[in-house]
Amino acid sequence: MKNIQWLYIALLAVCLQAHAQQNNMQRAQQILQWMKNAQSDSIYACFDAKMQQAVPMSQLNNMWSQMEQQLGSLVEEKGWKQDAIGGTIVYYSDLKFERAPIRFMVAFDQERKVNGLRLLPVPAEEKPQVIPFDSIHLEESPIEVVTGTYKLPGVITRPKGKSNLPIVILLQGSGPHNKDGQIGPNKIYQDMAWGLASQGVAVLRYDKRTYVYGKSASPKGKDITPEEEVIEDAISASQLATSLPFVDAQKVFIAGHSLGGLLAPLIATRCPFVKGLVLLAAPSRPQDDILKEQLHYLASLNGDTDEQLLMQQYQQIKASAPEAYWDYLDKYAPVMTAHSLTIPMLFLQGERDYQVTMQDFAMWKLGMFGKPNVTFRSYPSLNHCFMEGTGKSTPMEYNHPGRVSEKVIKDIAEWAIHRNE
Repeated sequence: MKNIQWLYIALLAVCLQAHAQQNNMQRAQQILQWMKNAQSDSIYACFDAKMQQAVPMSQLNNMWSQMEQQLGSLVEEKGWKQDAIGGTIVYYSDLKFERAPIRFMVAFDQERKVNGLRLLPVPAEEKPQVIPFDSIHLEESPIEVVTGTYKLPGVITRPKGKSNLPIVILLQGSGPHNKDGQIGPNKIYQDMAWGLASQGVAVLRYDKRTYVYGKSASPKGKDITPEEEVIEDAISASQLATSLPFVDAQKVFIAGHSLGGLLAPLIATRCPFVKGLVLLAAPSRPQDDILKEQLHYLASLNGDTDEQLLMQQYQQIKASAPEAYWDYLDKYAPVMTAHSLTIPMLFLQGERDYQVTMQDFAMWKLGMFGKPNVTFRSYPSLNHCFMEGTGKSTPMEYNHPGRVSEKVIKDIAEWAIHRNE
């Protein structure tokens, strides 16, 4: 049995290896080498028309020697990386000179012409926006979610000394997430847990079965499906939450992110303990459509939409999970399933999310039209992780330290506190 690759977030690990981006990375390295060798004609030939007007060849001739005069000899060339600035992918290397470091940055247009070349001071290293746990007002205690022989470490976060609390059970997106939902330097589910608890809502979060057990996440000889990956343990967690002495059993809610949100309605049909759902960036469309759309979007960031290459990437992703996994999702109708429910539902969507888009959000709205106890909220500046950003969302922004929007946390808390009163 193969490990399941991320369908929405970790899908990026495949996409970031795209042929076009590798070519541009190599091209950027070549431009730096030409600059060191004073081969200004080669660099100039790679410029687009605007760059050729803005940077004359005579300026290129002396650029490297002038830097060495000011900064001393080059001591070290750091590894090449890529990032996104205002939706444009840039390739850069930090160059350590004797007296100061400089960041050498190159950007390309869709024709692979250089439309940006900059030499800037290396910015100070970003550090995660760590907010200390409020041990005065909150408490955390370990808990275990048990389904048959599977035991998943979890954590309960809640306000100290409070009873009859609403509780939210967090369900992660695709892939082997731990309880904190760590993506780069960020811990999105820890953010949610601490934030919701500070607003008066208890939270149960736990490591996914695929995180704890890997290839053994389904019984021997059985291909894994979302049933084993998410659903069985979510039902166990809901039963566990209902039994906690400080919880109001009429306010046990599931908050599912991405894949967790997709499956939340199905879980609710099989678990009477669940009294409401929060769907965060939940897909509503067929998985094939979403995967292909993501691949096209990521390729467009780099100006290369080679259909043959995109099909190869698509096939790699499909091959990363057993056929039974995809069949399970293909047979599941999330919008119809959600429409059949009578419990309250809250749908949340970041408008900058390219992994699950406003098109999915619109389909949820259409499918829930006329139903009572259904609420929709979207946030213009938030991405798939419900973190702030500007311009087009890119995979690289997940590597920048941030925090889940306080507005999202407040909206969930207010909704949970006032349901079923």
